[in-house]
Amino acid sequence: MAVELLAPGGNYNSVIAAINAGADAVYTGGSLFGARANAENLTTDELLKAIDYAHLFGRKIYLTINTLIKDKEIEEKLFEYMLPFYEHGLDAVIVQDMGVLLFIRENFPKLHIHASTQMTIAGKLTVRELEKMGVSRIVTPRELSMEEIREIHKSTGVEIESFIHGALCYCYSGQCFLSSYIGGRSGNRGQCAQPCRMEYDVVKNGKILNPGNNKYVLSPKDICTLKILPDIIESGVYSLKIEGRMKKPEYVAGVVSIYRKYIDMYLENKERYFVDENDVKLLADLFNRNGFSQSYYYQHNGREMISLKKPEFRMENSGFIKNLKESYIEKTKKSLLDIKVSVIKNQPISATAKIGEKDITVYGDLPQSAENRPITREMVLKQMSKMGNTDFEIHTIEISLSEGVFVPVGSFNQLRRQLTECIKEYLLSGYRREMAVQKNYTKSVYNSSELSLNALVSDEKQIELLLNHDFISRIYIEEFALKQKNIVEIIHKIHASKKDVFLAMPYMFRAKNKKIFYEKMGSILEKFDGFLIRNIEQYYDLKKNQVEKKYVFDYNVYAYNSQAKDYYLRKGIETTVPLELNDNEMKKRGCEREEFIAYGYMPVMISAGCGLKTCGNCSRSDSLYEIRDRLKNTFPTKCVCDYCYNIMYNCKPLSLLKYGNEIKDLNIESIRLNFTWESAGQIKDILNQYIQVFFRNQKITDTTDSTRGHFKRGVL
Repeated sequence: MAVELLAPGGNYNSVIAAINAGADAVYTGGSLFGARANAENLTTDELLKAIDYAHLFGRKIYLTINTLIKDKEIEEKLFEYMLPFYEHGLDAVIVQDMGVLLFIRENFPKLHIHASTQMTIAGKLTVRELEKMGVSRIVTPRELSMEEIREIHKSTGVEIESFIHGALCYCYSGQCFLSSYIGGRSGNRGQCAQPCRMEYDVVKNGKILNPGNNKYVLSPKDICTLKILPDIIESGVYSLKIEGRMKKPEYVAGVVSIYRKYIDMYLENKERYFVDENDVKLLADLFNRNGFSQSYYYQHNGREMISLKKPEFRMENSGFIKNLKESYIEKTKKSLLDIKVSVIKNQPISATAKIGEKDITVYGDLPQSAENRPITREMVLKQMSKMGNTDFEIHTIEISLSEGVFVPVGSFNQLRRQLTECIKEYLLSGYRREMAVQKNYTKSVYNSSELSLNALVSDEKQIELLLNHDFISRIYIEEFALKQKNIVEIIHKIHASKKDVFLAMPYMFRAKNKKIFYEKMGSILEKFDGFLIRNIEQYYDLKKNQVEKKYVFDYNVYAYNSQAKDYYLRKGIETTVPLELNDNEMKKRGCEREEFIAYGYMPVMISAGCGLKTCGNCSRSDSLYEIRDRLKNTFPTKCVCDYCYNIMYNCKPLSLLKYGNEIKDLNIESIRLNFTWESAGQIKDILNQYIQVFFRNQKITDTTDSTRGHFKRGVL
């Protein structure tokens, strides 16, 4: 295929509707590990049936294993869950978790692996490394531009899959903790409660910037790319992906059928490509949030991409829905068969079907001599055409018939069943795989080291407060906090106080970000002792530029299980203990040689969208503003204007003073305190409290208005 039309399947009926409507492949979830845990999803039997149905018509099924997965789940569930699908011929899995990627590569070696959009792949260097690891396809973040996709296509050999229609997240894929912190429902575990679809005020300096009925500032419009579909294809996107595993079969069938029409139009004659506005209206009738946008392909962000108002009630297009049901949902596809039937005296009756270059022949009973009513061509035709609930339909029948013979109806019925069963077995046998045997699940054992205390600062002024603290071993400085003219001076000052200084990298690191970053930091990078990595593209890019320093992967470059953690540690990379595991899960995983974040206002969203720009107040001045929900919870939001992204922080700081002994029992290597806008007095108090609890074994009462995060509750 020149391109693939990839459709969502939230339940079995949606999978079938997608294939009937023209999808080349369907991505769907089973009972475990899918990023849409609240969809109806398929049972094991339904998924096996769906795989067969797709393969009979030359289509494909991809299974979503695109959540972060805990150690216990890998050890006890993942292999047994995957085994029947692998052996049955599943075409690929979509994976977010590095540990899961490694596990599947080892245990199911003949299965294609697609790197999920949840990996937040920012550039070609990450793609090249994933390719070396056996990944055959990457799913781009929705935020990537046409130019960035084109560069990845030119520079790598993997297939590219990108979204062309459906809902759009406000946050960079995989970088959202809003649902997790608000209600314990983690988007990275498939449980997102979609708080971004609620009403919020945008507040700056006490003033509400979105008065009136403009409260849906975190709710992007759905995307529709019919008018730029040729550009997307020509940029190198192979798989054109429709979002919608929470949608009904009618939605799936409708969207697929319309995009099928336009993909075929382009492939037939791209010079005559033209979009009928009536088709755009039909898509809007199925679902939209106050209109469509064309996603981020040609723009970085903007008010016109955001819904702002509550979606209006839509009258159902009953005629369109009726047609979709009749055409794609209430009936199944049939493969057309050309068969030859032989009813010859003194020879067993037979039926032959030509499938490609292969002749499939089955034999039945011997014909009898006709005493009264010999069999006729019409009778043979009638009996052999009764395909009923099979996946086949007779196109032509060539009949060879001797005179004066008789065959009972039951013999023809048996011959017909034999033929369809043999055809089906032949068509599906090529997809089956030999039985997989689980490899040993091993975890490395690490020695614990003496506990140290590190701090992250978001303002140059905060550095001075840390220099005279003997307990501080390492200072991380947010890149956005540094002004180019005095970076070297700051580094020298920190080194003079016998502390290491690490650069906390930007949260995003796309092609245009790299240019800005190296213009500012290029000649200074060697002076840092190490780097706090927020996007894996940064690691590969720094290594490519021969910046050989210590690297710490932050909490959002996920090492959710020991498989992922061990992989990174073997590469000499330090990792950060995940934020969504509880203490028992941390013990199961192991936290030796890792950093643990024990204090700080934690980011809940990293977004290309900007609340100030949405409200017409963009000043490109690294502003701090607030997102306020209906309960008056206030989420401070930082504009990082050099790289044009927002960091939305939680409304309360994480504070784990209460659990000092439990945290030390994890045998971690270091504690990190993340400082954002705390005053000098607050920083001094917080430092003293953590030193007392973690280094002087004293107990104190934490009276701050803070959150304990997931240290005890975890996430499902």
